[in-house]
Order: sequence, then C-alpha cells, then structure tokens
Amino acid sequence: MSGEIKAAVLLATFNGGKYVTELLESMASQTFKNFVLFVRDDGSSDNTISLVRRFSKRMSMNILEAQSRVGPAKSFFELLSGAGADFDLYCFADQDDVWAGSKIERAAQKLSQFKNRPAMYCSRLEYVDEQLKHIRYSRPPRIISFENALVENIATGCTVAINSKSRNLLLRTPPEAVYMHDWWFYVFHAAIGEVLYDDFPAIQYRQHSANAVGAETGIVSTCRKRFKRFIQRDSDGIFRVSRQALSFKSCFAGLLNQHQTATIDLLLNKKTLPTRLRLALCSPFVRQRELDTFILRILFLLGRY
Repeated sequence: MSGEIKAAVLLATFNGGKYVTELLESMASQTFKNFVLFVRDDGSSDNTISLVRRFSKRMSMNILEAQSRVGPAKSFFELLSGAGADFDLYCFADQDDVWAGSKIERAAQKLSQFKNRPAMYCSRLEYVDEQLKHIRYSRPPRIISFENALVENIATGCTVAINSKSRNLLLRTPPEAVYMHDWWFYVFHAAIGEVLYDDFPAIQYRQHSANAVGAETGIVSTCRKRFKRFIQRDSDGIFRVSRQALSFKSCFAGLLNQHQTATIDLLLNKKTLPTRLRLALCSPFVRQRELDTFILRILFLLGRY
C-alpha cells in the first residue's frame, strides 16, 4: 500500500524539545513508509528544530519557513497549504505524543475507500502521563452527526487524517478566525463528507502542563473546566459554538443542503427568549454525555453559547 499512496505528515512545533524526539522516533518506526514530514515551527526558543533536523536522514522532511507566530490552529492551516496538493492523505501531529506503529497505515486504509468524497479519519486515544505511563483510554463517541459537531468536537487533532478532496475544499474558503482546526474539520466532514472513527488507540496522548489543549482525565478537572466555561463567556470551547457556526455557514453555504442551513440558523437564532426556550426544550443538538447535553440546554436558555 505504501508504494501506491502518498501521505503528508503535518507537524506544528513550539518549544517542543523535551518530547519531540519520542514523537519522531515513533514516526520513523511507522509501518507505512511513503510519507513526507512537513514541519512549521512557531518561533521556538529551544532546540526543537535542531532535534527535528537530526531525523532528516531517517525520513523525508520539509521544514517550512514561518513569517510570524500564529498559534497552533493557523500553523496547521499553513502546513496544509504549504505541503501542496500531491498527496493522498494529510496527517496532523502534535509535538509531544507518541504514535502507534500502524497509525498512518490505518488512516490510509480507511481513507482509501473515499477517493472522490471528502473524508476524515480520527481515532481513540490512550491518555498517558509525562513518562508515558497509562492513565486511561478515551471514550468512543456514541453519536457522530452534524448536530453533534456544531456543539462538540470528537476529533482530537493529533489523531486526524484527511484526504486530498478534503484538503482542497478546506483551503478554498479558510475561516478568518480559526479556534481549533480539528473541531472545524469535524463540522466540515459531518456536513459535507465522511467521518471515519477508529476504536483503536493510535496515539499515546501525553498529559502535561504545557498542552495547548489538555484532556479532562478526572472528575475534579472535568468539573473545573466546565465551571470555567460557564462563568467565562470568551473561554475556550462551548462559548465559541455560535461564532464558529456562523463562520462555517459563511465559508461553506454553497455546499450545505437546506436542512443543514436551517440547523445552523436554528442554533444562531438566540436573541429572544422564545427562540432560546425552543432550543433548550426541543432542539436536535446533542453532546456525547447526557450531563453535557443537559448543561448545553441550560446554556441555550441563557443565550451563553
């Protein structure tokens, strides 16, 4: 397979010298060999890039020049553009994780079924500590739908791979403001393409204080994050739902069907109490956990989303 299909691996780095070598070792050990690593560094002050260059003899590599610091989401869009259109799939990588040896191969096999339709692969995670000791596995999603994608992300970026059809459409109308690229990709594919979820934990997802977006690994941390989201309108996550939906409609209105357009409009119509009450009591939007859906309906009623 690796001789027929070409993959681009997109790695955004920033002061990742502590862990990036372990990631690159896992990439060099992939069963799928026909890939090029594209790296964009966002202004590191440590030895990240010198460590990356040490692997240039073990894998094909291209380090893109960065003009300014833009953050992880925009870095990945620049990588997606800079890698070019000559690949069959595009895999996204975080600097501090470790890949299972079959990660690229599994993504390639899944995506090969959809050559003429936008498709996204994502997988389960194994949460590990800084020494790669097991913490737990992520929960597989119980529902994958457009109504879920608009209010919750199930696709952790470091597990994501997309096909060339997706790349071309995503870059045709990139969002002006990108919150997190993986959530944007989930919304896009739930509406316009295919979402392929793999129950296999293809990533060891390292938990540490420097994570750009960390996982909720316990009851205390989960409650803390939910409380923060409730009291801070501009915090990450749920209070960006309506803004992201509006941006998505602006970018892809021409590709949405009538039902999808109406679904977005229902979400955006929150100015009056009757419309918010309708959202709270009988809207189609759902999150993976019933408690989260209940909290979402309260936020609908308050207009805080």
